[in-house]
Amino acid sequence: MLRLHDAARAVISAIASIPPTVADLAIAAAVTWYYLTTATGYYPHSGPRRFDALAVALTLAVGAALVVRRRYPLTVMAGCAALVAVYEARGYWLSLNQIGLQLAFFTVASRRGRLWTAAAAAVAYAELMYGNVHEWVGSTFDICLGTLAWVLAIAIIGDGARRLLESHALMAEYNEQLQRKQRDREQRAVLFERIRIARELHDVTAHHLSVIAVQAGLARYVLNSDLETADQALRTISEVGSEGLAELRRLISLLRPDDDEAGARAAADDRPAPGIAQLPVLIERVGLSGTPSVYTVAGRRRPLPAGIELCVYRVVQESLTNVLKHAPGSSVDVRLEYEPEHIRVTIADAGPHGIPPQRSRTPRSDAAQATGHSGAGVGLTGMRERAALYRGELSTGRKPDGGFEVCLTLPVDSTALDDTPGEQQAPAAAVTDPARLVI
Repeated sequence: MLRLHDAARAVISAIASIPPTVADLAIAAAVTWYYLTTATGYYPHSGPRRFDALAVALTLAVGAALVVRRRYPLTVMAGCAALVAVYEARGYWLSLNQIGLQLAFFTVASRRGRLWTAAAAAVAYAELMYGNVHEWVGSTFDICLGTLAWVLAIAIIGDGARRLLESHALMAEYNEQLQRKQRDREQRAVLFERIRIARELHDVTAHHLSVIAVQAGLARYVLNSDLETADQALRTISEVGSEGLAELRRLISLLRPDDDEAGARAAADDRPAPGIAQLPVLIERVGLSGTPSVYTVAGRRRPLPAGIELCVYRVVQESLTNVLKHAPGSSVDVRLEYEPEHIRVTIADAGPHGIPPQRSRTPRSDAAQATGHSGAGVGLTGMRERAALYRGELSTGRKPDGGFEVCLTLPVDSTALDDTPGEQQAPAAAVTDPARLVI
């Protein structure tokens, strides 16, 4: 049964794939061939008029008109009606050319509105009735009723075909609209992804360049007096520059969707996106730039999604970059808190005038001031958008003592807590206070 169904679908699909002009030409040729072979073999000798050259010409004209019936349905209907009227008026076999007239009438019903269908039905009924009265056996009422039923059947079938064609046209238009909307959604998704990558590039570039600028100023300042510090600053510049280039390569490779092979190589070679585990290294580098930094971790650690970890890392990175730009030499306190349903990170600096007196004129702070950065910061909008992406909150503002504070709160799942209890201090390279990590 399934094989028969599949075979039928294959046949229907093959028929539907035939061009309309070819199909109309084949139908017109078949109808004309039927007319001529019937007239040659079965033409009634008792008819009032023999099938002569004029009858052949009229028959061929009806068949030729059917070739363009889809393109000009009303014209073909009028032409067939006129040819059949001449054919019947000349006294030829009346029912011979009625198939062409009925096919033309069906085309009008399937291609035009109901008003034109009614007009064509009246013409077809009159000509069919003329032939049926002379050839059908029965009462005139039965012949009229039978002819009317036949004409109505053709009209109903043609009207159904017209509505089906309109439905297919509407469905095709609807599918095209869906495809356009899908393309628009894909283009918007690509645009949003590129905007996200652009923000990543801003964060990466701003932070690494700020650290490089501060370290370069420090190296120049102590080049003649402290070669060890200058050497350490140059090593930091080398490390930060290499890391920045690696992140830039990884992000820029995402902007090249056509180069699949290069993107695959970049994805295979580059390291994963940074997270909370890389915060001590980030804060240590800022501390080496002359910004005393304290990093504290509180609460019970838990595994976090990579996106949330990247969000925390970028907010801390952008906040530290703003401190380097707008409050060079200020001390910074970074505190990461694990709560049952949230994770909170706070970055607070002491402000440009909050530097401890014993460290206010260190070479590092002078080198940071020598970079010439000033302004109010341009990364707060990006940090707020990052927080909103994960349904979090970001609060920023000045502290009463003159410093500036950034607080990020993100909702997280309360499950999957590990067994790390209480408040812990993150490891670092230099610790000057046993109670806190100072970099």
